[in-house]
Amino acid sequence: MRYRLHWRLLGREGRYLDGGEIEGGFHDRHDAMQMLAAFLRQFALWGRNERDGTWWAQRSPDADLKVHVTLQEDEAVEDELVPPSWTWAHGESGGLHTQAVERRP
Repeated sequence: MRYRLHWRLLGREGRYLDGGEIEGGFHDRHDAMQMLAAFLRQFALWGRNERDGTWWAQRSPDADLKVHVTLQEDEAVEDELVPPSWTWAHGESGGLHTQAVERRP
C-alpha cells in the first residue's frame, strides 16, 4: 500500500492558491507520518482538523496564508497486483506477441 501527502495553500477567506504533493509518495504510513511531522515543524502553529481529517499549519496567528495537508492511501498499484510485467509488441507478421520484461526495484 502506498501513501501520499497532498498540500493546499489557502489565502484569505479560504481561497485556494496552490497545491501539490510532498515527496511523491511513501511506501508505508509510518514514513508518510514522519514526513508530515517534519513538514509541520517548519511552522509556528499547526494542528489537526478532526472533522475532515486534514492537518493545517500557519507561520503566525495573524498570517493570511494557511496550508492544509491530507494523507491519502492509494489503492494497490498494478505492479503489486501482477507479478511479472508484460509488454505487447508487434511481430513481423503484424500479430501481437508478449515479451517478458525484467523487473528491477
